Amino acid sequence: MGARGMIGAGRALAVVVAALVASAGPSPAVEIQVFQFRPGSVEVNGGATITWTNRDDTEHTVTSGDPEHRTGRFDLRLPGRGTAAAVQLTEPGVYHYFCDRHPSMRGEIRVNPS
Repeated sequence: MGARGMIGAGRALAVVVAALVASAGPSPAVEIQVFQFRPGSVEVNGGATITWTNRDDTEHTVTSGDPEHRTGRFDLRLPGRGTAAAVQLTEPGVYHYFCDRHPSMRGEIRVNPS
């Protein structure tokens, strides 16, 4: 196989790899910025892993439930800018969450059956 055949094979492999990555879909991500969860609502299929990244200089949490009724499903601490944490949710339902340090910060995750 000449150089031209090798280049063609490399392109074909790149297309296959790109298609596999695209079919996996993006991982749901939430950014914490200016004391807000962005986006505030996320919809995923069961088994998805949601990642939160803190873009603020201050510590935040991602705590399941609401300030009056914590569910105990997850309580993530993100101590400062650039820190991240993730949760995998397998059961369908609506999961509310908030920041324990800043209770007005709230969000929700809708988990659909897989």
